[in-house]
Amino acid sequence: MPDRNTPIPPPSRPVFLDPGGTRWRRIRGLALGLGVLSTILAVVLIVGVLVPPVLPDVGRGLRSPGAIGSAPRFALSRSARERLAARRRLFVARVSRQALRGARRPTALELPRDPARRTPTPDKTLSVGFFVNWDDNSFVSLKAHVNQLDWVVCEWLFLAPGGDSMRTRIDRRVLYLTQRQPDSARTGVLAMLTNFDTARATFDPALLRQLVSSPSHRAAVVQQAATLVRTYGLAGVTVDFEEIPSALDPQVAQFVRELAAALHPLGAVVAQAVSADIEPAPLRAYAAAADRVIVMLYDEHVGHDDAGPVASQRWYLQRAQRLLRVIPREKAILAIGAYGYDWSDATAHEVGDERTFQDVMRSARAHAAAVRFDSLALNPYLTWTDPDSTDHVVWFLDAVTASNQMMVARSLGAGGVAIWRLGAEDPSLWRLMRRGGTRPGGDSLATLQSEYDVEFDGSGELLRIETRPTSGHRELRVDPASGLIVDERMTAYPSPYVVARTGAQPHRVALTFDDGPDERWTPMILDTLRAHHAPATFFVIGQNVERNIALTRRIARAGHEIGNHTFRHPNLALTSPVVTRLELDATERILEAVLDRRTGLFRPPYFGDAEPTTADELVPIGIATDLGYTTAGLHVDSDDWQQPGAERIVANVIGGRRRALACLDSLHQKRSEDTPLEDGCSGSIALLHDGGGDRAQTVAAVGPLIDSLRAAGDTLVLISALAGLTHEQMMPTLPPQSRAVRYGELATFGALGLIEWGLSLLFALAVVLGIGRLIVITLLAVLQRFGRFRASHQRGPAEWHPTVSVVIPAYNEAVVITRTIESLLAQGYPGSLQIVVVDDGSPDDTYAVACAAFGAHPDVSIVRKPNGGKASALNVGIGHATGEILVGLDADTLFPPGTITRLVAPLADPRVGAVSGNAKVGNRTNLVTRWQALEYITSQNLDRRAFSLLDCITVVPGAIGAWRTSLVREVGGFSDDTLAEDQDLTLQIRRRGHTIAFADEAIALTEAPDTFAGLAKQRFRWSFGTLQCMWKHRDVLLRPRYGTLGLIAMPNVWLFQLLFTAVSPLADLLALWSLVSVWLVRQEHGATYALTNLEQVLAFYAVFLLVDWSAAVVAFLLEPGEERRLTWLIFLQRFAYRQVMYWVVVRSFAAAVRGHVVGWGKLERKGTVDMQRA
Repeated sequence: MPDRNTPIPPPSRPVFLDPGGTRWRRIRGLALGLGVLSTILAVVLIVGVLVPPVLPDVGRGLRSPGAIGSAPRFALSRSARERLAARRRLFVARVSRQALRGARRPTALELPRDPARRTPTPDKTLSVGFFVNWDDNSFVSLKAHVNQLDWVVCEWLFLAPGGDSMRTRIDRRVLYLTQRQPDSARTGVLAMLTNFDTARATFDPALLRQLVSSPSHRAAVVQQAATLVRTYGLAGVTVDFEEIPSALDPQVAQFVRELAAALHPLGAVVAQAVSADIEPAPLRAYAAAADRVIVMLYDEHVGHDDAGPVASQRWYLQRAQRLLRVIPREKAILAIGAYGYDWSDATAHEVGDERTFQDVMRSARAHAAAVRFDSLALNPYLTWTDPDSTDHVVWFLDAVTASNQMMVARSLGAGGVAIWRLGAEDPSLWRLMRRGGTRPGGDSLATLQSEYDVEFDGSGELLRIETRPTSGHRELRVDPASGLIVDERMTAYPSPYVVARTGAQPHRVALTFDDGPDERWTPMILDTLRAHHAPATFFVIGQNVERNIALTRRIARAGHEIGNHTFRHPNLALTSPVVTRLELDATERILEAVLDRRTGLFRPPYFGDAEPTTADELVPIGIATDLGYTTAGLHVDSDDWQQPGAERIVANVIGGRRRALACLDSLHQKRSEDTPLEDGCSGSIALLHDGGGDRAQTVAAVGPLIDSLRAAGDTLVLISALAGLTHEQMMPTLPPQSRAVRYGELATFGALGLIEWGLSLLFALAVVLGIGRLIVITLLAVLQRFGRFRASHQRGPAEWHPTVSVVIPAYNEAVVITRTIESLLAQGYPGSLQIVVVDDGSPDDTYAVACAAFGAHPDVSIVRKPNGGKASALNVGIGHATGEILVGLDADTLFPPGTITRLVAPLADPRVGAVSGNAKVGNRTNLVTRWQALEYITSQNLDRRAFSLLDCITVVPGAIGAWRTSLVREVGGFSDDTLAEDQDLTLQIRRRGHTIAFADEAIALTEAPDTFAGLAKQRFRWSFGTLQCMWKHRDVLLRPRYGTLGLIAMPNVWLFQLLFTAVSPLADLLALWSLVSVWLVRQEHGATYALTNLEQVLAFYAVFLLVDWSAAVVAFLLEPGEERRLTWLIFLQRFAYRQVMYWVVVRSFAAAVRGHVVGWGKLERKGTVDMQRA
């Protein structure tokens, strides 16, 4: 035991020191072996994912008989007289047009040279597209070309019965699409208000009258429109009232004025759509009321007219000139049609049907008909005769007519052009469109781009891409005088996707379950299927297979089929082809590894039917086809994901199957229930779910559903049976020679799953325990601060003033040593106070400075020794100490007056062996030191308050601590085998059954590192020293004989200071990954899901930070006079400061493993402690 006459004990061997490096070599060898093994497994997995698997050849037999695009056949049930009259009408219409050809040749159709015309500035010239909800291709077109449009006008607002409100049908996809554009180049979205009655499919003048004739109705609709503009950030409203009685024109104009008055303060505009034949008076009124006027320059001939051009060039020019005499040119937007009409002589009163450009091209291909170009009208047309002798004439508009009509708009100085409608147009038209106007056509139109629509071959819900889109070609002739395109000849038609379908087998049904396997719901469904002897097909997610390997094998053993449902369930419409391939390959590889089989079945997530109509749906099917998969669509959806109840799920499937068998579309909301599907709907595949949410209702519905289907005469089969294949052909067993590779893949997937499970469990445990600990610590600290414990442990008898020796170990402390000693001499301690300064061989002037200032002071002893470390310096000081109580003080720390009195007071209780004071940061000069000030109060001192109540304080800090001198000598003084000599001494005393008290009013102001580098150096010493102490005293851990020290304090240090902190960098990486995953979700699932995920991530962090901040507030409330504004730094601290703490703990474990000598890491002192903070 060191005393005044005892020599300094020899240095001990530091904990973790491994001079020979044996431990490091063994661990390094083990790590190398694991690294090599994991690399091999990773290579096997990566190669397996990147190299597409060889899938079973299930494509044969999927091609149904029948030529693609064969001519439609009609029953010959009409009278000869009706047919003859209709044919004569068509013939007369066609001949009359031929007779007019010589009236004026196209070379004479020069554009007008109007010197008075005014070309609007570029920022006022608009490119506009009309969007409709009821055509999938409308959104496909918008998505592809939104950046070429200034405005998109959406048919979303419909007058409600009574005329006092609107029914809204807003397609949020449009809003999400435009919101993703840069603010400076965002396409304006205008909602179109119409008096179209969707129930009767006609424009209703009565509805319009009810609106405009009532001031209150007008005000209500205007207010509703303004609310919509504010809510959705719309650029404005387009008014499209048709069949307007002339008497209502003034009132309609008044409504437009009132609407503009309400929208202009919101920064929104009002556009008025008018027909080409509108009279000048109402047109002038609308032009005055609206910001823009959209003139619908098409329907020269409509369906109920005789056959003729939809918008001949002369007619377009004349109407535009007439209207622009009334409308200010910069306000006028000239609309261009993008469709046609198909007239036939099927009956005497046959009405022409509207056709999109894709419809026309399909007819041209199907009937081998040539597109001709009328040299007078400058409109194309198409004729053919059906096998039943029905004649057809189709007049239509394409990119060539658009080019000519855009030339008119530019020459007249119109304020823009608009396309009616998106999705119906010749895709080549987009070579002419751009923001702020249009560009000339010419040779750029020679290539006919592929189309939006899809053609189907065969019937059923099993799909493969048979052919992909191809471009067509046309030859053009431009008139040099006018610049107009005066002739076009299509030499090759564009072709769309062709999808082969099969699987239509009446009274055979395949039940399919998506999104599993799920450890809770899938076993219940399997039990029900087994009880009913019913087969099913499960489309599994790779991630779920990874987590449920045994369950996946159970599905296969039961004889069910398994299909690929991607690895992470992304929306493949939003992912790249590369990601789609990886999703399929990864899932296939894990299925091979788990089942020793391959599968030829695939279903894309969010795939709603068996009629994919857009590229978003077709590209993933094409990739799957290339990889050898057959895609399983469906016509019968149980809607179980909506949780409508078990009975409703059964009814949905039975009803959907009944409608599908009758070839009725129960799934496409764009069609009415009595509209037939395309040829080939069957309803042989029904969709349910065994994962992805609460599937209790699905479990309850499966049994009754099987019974109901069988009662209706249906047989339940596997999908392979619908394809005409055996189960073995659809899921063949893999060859034995590849078994080793599969074992490697299985081991890799298993390891990944185990790691994922372990990390999830670890972090869930850390979060729960962390928050629980914080709450408990805070409550205990409050009890300590205000409870009876404080009175019995904080203050001793008033007459008790034991002799005190203060030991100050010093190394390179010349800058601060004088102030430190002065603060001790100013204590005003009533008893005897000895100050022992031990200079540990400082190379600076520490010893000289101390001697010069206090060498003659009777209460100050200054000792110099060779450098040996802090513990040895303290032990020398103990040898010179004469007091009953030993106080430790770091040379960079100041004691405010009265600190020693308050510090030694608890030692009046003979049970108390040591006292911890309240250390605070005294140099709060920058963000780094302020963060440390926050940590001292919210972590260290809050913990000491709580643990003093439990009698398990583990550290009496060397900066401010008091010990019984006899007890310190009894345990052998400060040991030098750890860098945390103060913690080691505290544990030694506590192990002997002595109590450790906390004197929160005994305040010390210490100088904290003011740089991150200095902070990291100091905290590494602290954390490594703590790790050494925990290992040295590991025999105390969880030992009841040591009471709360072994059962609470030691586990707390191991878990929360060391282990959880060491893995916290992984938690931070996962936090960053959670934000990256939000971006990935946006790419794979769209903005809606991404926003939900982002809200969940932010909500989690908000709760965590709120709990953290609340505890910080409580901690500061327990410290009278503290800077409470520091609590706001808690939000920044978590994202910068704490990462330094994580790093030093990780570094400490690494140092322990390596077994090298770790030095003290001396910090530079600057003497910046501010005593006024006391």
